[in-house]
Amino acid sequence: MKNFVISIGRELGSGGKAIGEIMAKELGIPVYDRRLIQMAAQESGFDPAVFKKADETPSRGLMSNIFRTIASPFASFSSLYNNSMSGESLFKVQADIIREKAEAESCIIVGRCSDYILRDHPRHLSIFVRAEYEDRVRFLQERRNCSAEEAKQLIEHTDAVRSDFHNFYAETNWGDSRSYDICVNSSILGIEGTAQLLLNFVRQALQLK
Repeated sequence: MKNFVISIGRELGSGGKAIGEIMAKELGIPVYDRRLIQMAAQESGFDPAVFKKADETPSRGLMSNIFRTIASPFASFSSLYNNSMSGESLFKVQADIIREKAEAESCIIVGRCSDYILRDHPRHLSIFVRAEYEDRVRFLQERRNCSAEEAKQLIEHTDAVRSDFHNFYAETNWGDSRSYDICVNSSILGIEGTAQLLLNFVRQALQLK
């Protein structure tokens, strides 16, 4: 398989999405983030608002062994989804979309537990981006035009939700360096510098020209 896929996990305010966009532009490949919600809705025929509400939010139902079916590399859209569209079913649709995209083309996928979903992909690299807390607050203040207190509250809430979501569906821990191929602190080199550092890593690791 010549296609490759890069998954990026990130702390809010670390610039992970912006870094992914820079990398995607230089590599000439698409980057997927919230667009996956629209794709999942179109594929399933359900209202996009249903997926948006459940986006990166863990189900509160019984997990049992359902994710072992969800995460199977042999799972497909022909699998049965229950009519209630539980959190597990919503996740399954997005997981199928992620695997389908990784199979069809080289791409970067931000979040959505993609590091775990694509763990069996032969040309997959997983990245986690963090940053110093003060830098994250400033980043959000600039990007969202909000106060420092609002930025702090958003960081605490969003990181908790992302961690819960990832840890609910995956067998690895969100933000744990052992769960990724490389973890980087974007405060050291900045957004552009971190993107270039990761591009060098990706090109060497995947032997890209």
